[in-house]
Amino acid sequence: MKLRFSRSSLNLIIFICIALIGWASIDKNKGSNGLDSDSNPANRILELAQLEPLNQQSWTSQEGVQVIWQSRLDTDFLIRVRGSKAEFTAPINNPNISWQLDYWQWNLNLGADFESGLAKLSQQIVDFPNTLKGQPATIVLQGPWSADIARLTSARIIKSLQLKPVNTILNTIDSDAITTESSSCPWQPISAQFWLQDQLSDARLSHADIKNKRWLLAEWPQLPPINSQSLHAWKQTFVQQWQLNWQNPATQFDMLADLAYYRLPENYLLQGYWGINALDIHQLEKYLAQCQA
Repeated sequence: MKLRFSRSSLNLIIFICIALIGWASIDKNKGSNGLDSDSNPANRILELAQLEPLNQQSWTSQEGVQVIWQSRLDTDFLIRVRGSKAEFTAPINNPNISWQLDYWQWNLNLGADFESGLAKLSQQIVDFPNTLKGQPATIVLQGPWSADIARLTSARIIKSLQLKPVNTILNTIDSDAITTESSSCPWQPISAQFWLQDQLSDARLSHADIKNKRWLLAEWPQLPPINSQSLHAWKQTFVQQWQLNWQNPATQFDMLADLAYYRLPENYLLQGYWGINALDIHQLEKYLAQCQA
């Protein structure tokens, strides 16, 4: 059986085919030119990998000193004491103490065996500078600590160093380091704070105002142009680096120390990570305006 079409029917079929081909071509060009929402950097969603929790435990001593420890089997027995920086008349020279603008930090590695590391801990306590004793501080431990050993070790450190709770200080800022031109930025939204902190040439130019839950910037940075492309590129770089830092025991240790010293909740850092897609140009500009108000 042969199908027969009239001339008008054939013309109609040809016209419909041409219209369908043209519509498909226009839709394809629209997508390739970035006119659709999926290809627009401002609307593009980053794939965020699920991050494991920090698995930290906390304890407050009878003196009120906060102790945080993270049980890990892949690191040595590590101890970190972070104390508020104060004024000293004599210079302090200790290879285990590092200095930042608004705090000092005492770092000890007892090795993989706790029993043999006790002698090192005892000697380091004896060598600890007297001028740093009696300071407000927090203690952070990382390694194969059990709860009982972590509490006993931190109790010995607190008693020997005469540590006090950090919450006795209104703020950890060195007043001489902050000028009248400093900027005050809120901690929320955290993703906007991360963006601004990343623009600083020196991390020491930023100081936490614990009492008011704000960040003080001693020097306002030269900010790059803010547009959807640059913001999306920064998000990609931030997320990649954040995931690497979260998986690295050494950088996790740094994160734990920050959480303990600034008394931030454990989910504070993850809020910034999970909120990265919500950060847009308007939100970032509004945040910067609050800093410069």
